[in-house]
Amino acid sequence: MNNRLTAGKIQLVFTMLVVVFAGAWICSITIKAIMFDWLQWSSGLLALVSLVLFMFGGYYYVEISKPDDHFEIKFYNIFPFSREFKMYRIPISAFIKYEVHGASFFRRKLLLFQMSASQLAKYPPIYITACSKNNDAELERFFKHLKDN
Repeated sequence: MNNRLTAGKIQLVFTMLVVVFAGAWICSITIKAIMFDWLQWSSGLLALVSLVLFMFGGYYYVEISKPDDHFEIKFYNIFPFSREFKMYRIPISAFIKYEVHGASFFRRKLLLFQMSASQLAKYPPIYITACSKNNDAELERFFKHLKDN
């Protein structure tokens, strides 16, 4: 299970928004015919808001696989300048449950729980804001199939 297509589309949309708003801001500063204060402020603010939302909105590429008696979750931020790859490897026998929290458009996160010794351990959140409804259904099927086995 992965959200490659959805994450790619979101990355393209945010990149285009940042480029268009930054371009409008630069043009409104340099071209005398369109030097309007309202255009400079609004395009600069929209470029900044788009960039911050892109960086900190929780838009991650997520790939989940089950090679053996454990499952692996690989993920990284789709912001183009951050390619830090992370991975969790969780034994199926120790996996207890998963939870999804947050809004569907900003910083939605997947929480995983495992039994460690005699305590419930919670992994750091994986942001899944870049998942579509189909990806969410596939994620639910994956974890339901995991619990059934």
